[in-house]
Amino acid sequence: MQLPCTLDVTRASAQDVLVSSFVQQEDVIAAPERGNPHFAVKTAQLLILLSAFSMGFMQPPVSLLGFIAVPGDFIFLALGALWTGLAISRRTPFIFDRAYYFLGAYLLAMAASAVARDVPLASAPKLLTQLYLVAIPVLVCNLVRDSDMLRHVVRWWLAGTAIVVAVAVGSLTLFAIDPGHPLLGYTRFHFGTLPEGNYPRLRLTFLNANLACNYLTLSLMILLAAGRQRWVSRSHFLLLLGGILVAGASTISPGLGGIALAVGLWMWLLLRSRRPGPARLCLAGGIAGALLFVLAMVVTPIRHPTAPFLIHVPGLDLVLAPSGRLMIWMDAATNFFQNPVLGRGIGTDAVLVRYQDPSGNLQELTDAHNIFLSIAVQCGAIGLFALLALIGHVVWRTVPLRVSNSDAGVFRLAFGLGLLNGLVYQGIGGSFEDARHLWLVFGLLLATTRIERSVAGIAASNFQTPTNS
Repeated sequence: MQLPCTLDVTRASAQDVLVSSFVQQEDVIAAPERGNPHFAVKTAQLLILLSAFSMGFMQPPVSLLGFIAVPGDFIFLALGALWTGLAISRRTPFIFDRAYYFLGAYLLAMAASAVARDVPLASAPKLLTQLYLVAIPVLVCNLVRDSDMLRHVVRWWLAGTAIVVAVAVGSLTLFAIDPGHPLLGYTRFHFGTLPEGNYPRLRLTFLNANLACNYLTLSLMILLAAGRQRWVSRSHFLLLLGGILVAGASTISPGLGGIALAVGLWMWLLLRSRRPGPARLCLAGGIAGALLFVLAMVVTPIRHPTAPFLIHVPGLDLVLAPSGRLMIWMDAATNFFQNPVLGRGIGTDAVLVRYQDPSGNLQELTDAHNIFLSIAVQCGAIGLFALLALIGHVVWRTVPLRVSNSDAGVFRLAFGLGLLNGLVYQGIGGSFEDARHLWLVFGLLLATTRIERSVAGIAASNFQTPTNS
């Protein structure tokens, strides 16, 4: 007679016990899912796919509750309402992840800075946006539960990227034919700190060129992982890879250093065991490209009249001026030390810097153009520590830097590296803390970590240690 299986710790392998213990700590299911998936659950899954697709589009923006809403926001609001109803009615489980502690700490830091502001209600709209952004990874973590769903999300994301790439190619073609065409008014961006000339700088389907480059960097990492796992055909992979590089170049953004770093690091990971020489060369090239763009963010050969000082390069007949970003960073650091604990309050302008661009236009800049300084000025050391803790958790999820054989393992690495690129490296030159696509990818990182460990737990449970009858 075959008896029902019971838990026998004395006969269980050490690996079984370890995996079981870890999964219990990582994923706490508040309510078991009952029966077959309900129609509403299918609708929620469709909405998460539409959300991934919509990350590539920020036009046309709509003013809502004091902040700029984009098309994907309305999808997420519908998704949040639907999923909340499902969770309350116990038709779907609530999956707990320890990353929620870091998200909660980040949100509390935002709330503390709002309360400390002279007029706390003035920060209310901005605080609502932070609550919305923090909810995005929670929804993604709860709805992307297996490799099949992950595959669908990746493909829908890349489908959105393909349209962004098509817009870039179309805009460049149209510029070559008719530079003054009115349609280019939707996709072109101002030159910023670049000198004016007969060349296009594109924002594509985004509100600015730097956000477009940030999104394309994440898309590049996702595409590289999808190509590695053959989730896309070789022809589609090569076509989209070339399109992302062209679209990224059209933004003429400092974030292009992040694209160079992403390609160099990924090639190093793939080649280091088989061809260590070329692997090191790829890594060195990626790092060199990234450093060159950082240097370009700091100084400029154009001696603008708003420069507070000039830099004489020793040994060279070369005089440089601080860039607009360096002037902003200096002002932001000063403002941070004036309110070091809780900051000025979330939603306030981080800086006020007057800068004359190469075209002779006098600009008044209020954004910190740096994610760390932006949070530090608004939320003080408490907010900065919460941000660093969140980034540290992303690092913990990403390491070790090893390309796995499993689908979830490869995408965990790609999502983690993409996030660190978008938040840390590109965050040096841009305030991307409110970028929706970064928060969605954070949720995907949590989901892939859980999927990978779940698969490992199933594999361990299937392994039986031989015993004597």
